[in-house]
Amino acid sequence: MISGVLLDTHSWVWLQNDQLDMRGAVRQTLQDALDRDALFACSISMLEIANAARRGRMSFDRSLADWFKISQRNPGVRLIDISPEIALDTMKLPSAFHGDPGDRIIAATARVNGLTLCTHDRDLLRFGKQGLMRTLKVNKKRELHA
Repeated sequence: MISGVLLDTHSWVWLQNDQLDMRGAVRQTLQDALDRDALFACSISMLEIANAARRGRMSFDRSLADWFKISQRNPGVRLIDISPEIALDTMKLPSAFHGDPGDRIIAATARVNGLTLCTHDRDLLRFGKQGLMRTLKVNKKRELHA
């Protein structure tokens, strides 16, 4: 059984906005994590979301401040702050791991805390297959057009 789940930034946004494809293993894994109060996001994701919103790459149906408040209590996502152990673990990742510092911090957060990383990021999934961390591939719901 998975000890807990860390949502990558996009996975967190998709989950909160009901855009995460919740079929099969994804639904079961997230439900198990919710039942055990073991669903997390890394605090660096808030910065990534704010920057994406500022650049117009993400939009929300409410103010970003309200979105953050609601998303932390519904459906029970808890934030993990960057610790010295997480910062040091980013240095243990291979230099070819990922150029994005946010993704390196998210991966190290999963590793240090023994969490499975739910992500759509191909690079993170590839390194998960190499055994650097546990990963679960998630997808955004396909939009139906009438």
